[in-house]
Amino acid sequence: MENVADSIYFKDRARRLIWVSSKLVKDLGYADATKILGKTDEDLFGEEFGQKTAVDDLGVMESGKPIIGLVESRAMEDGSTNWTSTTKLPLHDKEGAVIGLLGITREINELKQVEQDLQYLATHDVLTSLPNRFLLFDAMEQAIKRARRNKKMFAILYVDLDGFKKINDEQGHHMGDKVLKETADRLSTSIRGIDRVARLGGDEFAVILEDVDNPADALLVAEKAREVVDKPFDFLADKNGVSASIGISLYPDHGKSAAAVLRAADQAMYKAKDKRNSIELYSPPQMPSKK
Repeated sequence: MENVADSIYFKDRARRLIWVSSKLVKDLGYADATKILGKTDEDLFGEEFGQKTAVDDLGVMESGKPIIGLVESRAMEDGSTNWTSTTKLPLHDKEGAVIGLLGITREINELKQVEQDLQYLATHDVLTSLPNRFLLFDAMEQAIKRARRNKKMFAILYVDLDGFKKINDEQGHHMGDKVLKETADRLSTSIRGIDRVARLGGDEFAVILEDVDNPADALLVAEKAREVVDKPFDFLADKNGVSASIGISLYPDHGKSAAAVLRAADQAMYKAKDKRNSIELYSPPQMPSKK
């Protein structure tokens, strides 16, 4: 037990440490085990963490059933989080009565970081660090729930860059990437804290505007977004070569689902694209009149 890479400890029925491995002593920053023995998790790590481990410890000792691979997290003094995977096994005396538990703890910080990195990559655009389409739909579903609960509207701005293909073709993709990152920054700084910007792919972005009272509110924000994109890009050969065409849709007027609202904004954007550097509010197609 003294030579394995994991931290090992024994606790009595009162959850006091009665034996700890050298690895655990070192990880906790103590010179020797005498400073730890007889203490509980509340003594060593504080009331909040101690109460969480108490539930599991008592569950193991009262049921006699082990816990395998329990993932735990603890806030460190430097502000970081220490992630561990712990197995807890009941200790029995000769008569079979549970007299304590054995704990085996392994740090999994690197594994947790990889997990968090993969989750970030699955939900964010690599180039701009904005939420991607997947996270946008999740945010829209949450916005729908809030709008229903509060009896409010929300709007979607569907933003497409005019002139972007020409920049990629004539000045190279590296310059196009700079335009996309700059556009992401400009859109993000032009909205309120409760609103969100996402990149849908290519040169298309979406903005969720929550707590909208009427279409005029969305049009004002869209105009501000159009203006910030329309500002010169100093690093381009043609500083004024990029502008924005924006389509707007509203929940629930233009759709009852996230997909329907986004589709309506997309259709409005294509109308704006015909005019270039303009804004269009979605209008449902007119049904042909019966003769």
